[in-house]
Amino acid sequence: MSMLIGIIDGDGYIEIGPQRQYNKLTNSSPKSTIRARLVIRMHNRDSALLSYLTRVLGVGSLSRLDSVNQTRLIFSKKDLVTIILPLIKEYNLQFLTVNRAKQYALLLHIIENNIVHWENVQFTPSITLLSVNDIINLDFFADWLVGFTIAEGSFGIKVNGSAFYQIKQKGIDNYPIIKAICLLIAGREAKEIKPDSADCYQLTLSSKIDVQKAVDFFSSPDNHPLYYKLEQYNLWLYGLKNSNRYKMLGFLTKLALMNKPILMNITKIKFIDIINCLKCWVISFLIISFYVWLINCYQSIETFLLIMPLNSTFIKKIKGAPAKRIGPHSIDIISIIFGSLLGEGDVERKIGNGTRVIFFQEAVHVKYILWLHNQLAAWGYCNPAVPKIGKRLGKKGKLHKIVTFATWTYTSFDWIYDIWYVNGEKVVPKTIGDYLTPLALTIWIMDSSVKASGGLIFTNGFSYSDCLLLVQVLHKNFGLKTTIQSTGVSSEYRVYIPKKSMAELIKIVGPFIIPEMKYKLLP
Repeated sequence: MSMLIGIIDGDGYIEIGPQRQYNKLTNSSPKSTIRARLVIRMHNRDSALLSYLTRVLGVGSLSRLDSVNQTRLIFSKKDLVTIILPLIKEYNLQFLTVNRAKQYALLLHIIENNIVHWENVQFTPSITLLSVNDIINLDFFADWLVGFTIAEGSFGIKVNGSAFYQIKQKGIDNYPIIKAICLLIAGREAKEIKPDSADCYQLTLSSKIDVQKAVDFFSSPDNHPLYYKLEQYNLWLYGLKNSNRYKMLGFLTKLALMNKPILMNITKIKFIDIINCLKCWVISFLIISFYVWLINCYQSIETFLLIMPLNSTFIKKIKGAPAKRIGPHSIDIISIIFGSLLGEGDVERKIGNGTRVIFFQEAVHVKYILWLHNQLAAWGYCNPAVPKIGKRLGKKGKLHKIVTFATWTYTSFDWIYDIWYVNGEKVVPKTIGDYLTPLALTIWIMDSSVKASGGLIFTNGFSYSDCLLLVQVLHKNFGLKTTIQSTGVSSEYRVYIPKKSMAELIKIVGPFIIPEMKYKLLP
């Protein structure tokens, strides 16, 4: 139950508001009742976890939101009153993030005072902010952290080989939670963390000592993550074990087995009953050897499948490359690349040496291109030196100031070139729907769109069939209604997002767009 509270603190919310009523007989609107429910929204890859929660609790309903690649778990007011709230009180649990704690306080006020109508809710939630010591001394904090990590944490290895555990939360009031996480896992106080542009405080544990302590914590049978996050964690362990930098760390038993019941029957053999003779010793040895071999095979196959990009060939390692990247590439990195390629970005293939991605903007958008560079440089995908403003001769001899930079060259980018270019011409990949995430859409908008008639028009021209594919994907992935317009150049077209679709677009890209580009979303 503590883990569930952590998941809700990270990816959930308690929705409370008026439920409007209408009386058909009197043709009037009586007082509104109160709508209360608990909602958890996670990526579709976490649907197995949400399904598991409904099975364990025996309540809750699941629905897929394919337009945003999410699965939603809803606990109704009845579910809350009969199951969730009694369990929270039984185990003396509480929400730790400020917003969730306030939502919970309002819910309790309504239920405990039997308030039926929204107009009668006269309550402003106030909570006591917890200190680092308060949080670290909570009996359920370790279990809560597992759930919070499933929702907000990540395990990764940068291109330069540096491993890390990261977790973040928004707002100064939640900063003590981040400090307490560092104290629990690393056994030390966190160094001062400054908020980013979105007011988020991010903890990164990356030293060998901290990575070892993160392994010790999350490899404990009491603290292991579940489902997709467990797969991510196992892949991280696999990368650590095969890294020259981290292979000497102490690793505990493979957690992959926790979700693989097909292997469990072997462990039920009572070896103590069969080791009383030499023949049985031999049999025991063979069984154990087969068990170990099967585990390693299963882990190797699973790891191979996890690091394969969609519709790609096996990733080759470049000998002597500036950064020996063999994968996997974060979905955020792929989103940035694909969003840019829909705009001004380009891909350059070097036969036998790999592929690099080139980013370009005119100097008027220097803040955006520097933000883009910072995202990729932070993950080691490009030279960290700040790009300089250059000059380029345009049409009719006009001189343009430009900013450009490129990623390092990797053979693990070859598949990107293969699906984006046909006979040297850029095309929209047939599989663009698999990669057009909310972040990719945001990058596309920031990269190459202008305001037009209250909507947005993308300035890059593609063929009519390519634009038709994009229109279909925008509707399927996000529910956006868009149209195709001619650029005025023969056989060149572009996508237009009309004014009526802008409100829905803002909901999708609002969390990602940088302040300097928000003007594109204004009426």
